Amino acid sequence: MLSEDQINSYNQKGYLVVEGAIPADKLKELQQVTDDFVSNSKDIKENDEIYDLSPDHKTDNPNLRRLKNPHLIHKTYENITKDPCILDIVEKLVGKNIRRDHTKLNFKSAKGGEAIEWHQDWAFYPHTNDDIVEVGIFLDDCGEENGPLMAVPGSHKGPLDDHHHDGVFIGAVDPAKSNYNLETAEPFLAKAGSISLHHVRSLHGSRKNNSNKSRRVLFVGYTAADSWPLKGILDLGLKPTTSEGDFVKNIYQVYTNNIVRGDPCLQARVENNPIKMPYPPPQSVGSIYENQKEVRGRSFGE
Repeated sequence: MLSEDQINSYNQKGYLVVEGAIPADKLKELQQVTDDFVSNSKDIKENDEIYDLSPDHKTDNPNLRRLKNPHLIHKTYENITKDPCILDIVEKLVGKNIRRDHTKLNFKSAKGGEAIEWHQDWAFYPHTNDDIVEVGIFLDDCGEENGPLMAVPGSHKGPLDDHHHDGVFIGAVDPAKSNYNLETAEPFLAKAGSISLHHVRSLHGSRKNNSNKSRRVLFVGYTAADSWPLKGILDLGLKPTTSEGDFVKNIYQVYTNNIVRGDPCLQARVENNPIKMPYPPPQSVGSIYENQKEVRGRSFGE
């Protein structure tokens, strides 16, 4: 549970770190399953629907940048997204009716884990309202040395930075054109088993991991159930079908299947928030690492 001071801090800054939120047995299981996926990736040669590979990925040195939609590929990941140790905290921030929007597991391997340039998650998936929070589950200790996520305090209350380059959405901000003072960004530092929470409009990024310590974080995006995606069906993880009736039916089924607490809500709550649609899409759909290479004025190139 969160204290009033923690809730007030989240509302003011747009982010929060909660130490020791994940029970030790569940953390150990998450770590083991993650190790298994890395090992099993050794024969994967290129990015696919599950793996985003690091440039130095080899059979004798399997190295990942991301597992895509981990909750769809292993029960351990799915179960933690529905666990009260997470949802009791999320409920305090977005309300009692909660939808799981997406998951991803980001890797920063020792001596080379890639940077993520400045961005706001809201630019990728605008909704009818911004009661949306990204939860990061720390699978490793995270300090200053191994590429912690950093966020700019108060940026969730301001304008949306431009995430386009040459007319294409690349999911990264040119730091010279940001509306915010990036030097004020604060790192998320915590032990394995802790969680971070950041608002969907919070400007954040992370530098390369040049240390000898890996940094793995399982991210889960949660929305208030009355926050509906504006981008369309792909935000609900649905592929079009040939039947219009099945198409509409399946949209609602995917939506309801992702209600992890409380009830669905067909009455969308619409708020006045800054929105620029993430179109046209980049060539490397599915890999933020490849898309962001187009950004000018990189902040975390080394």
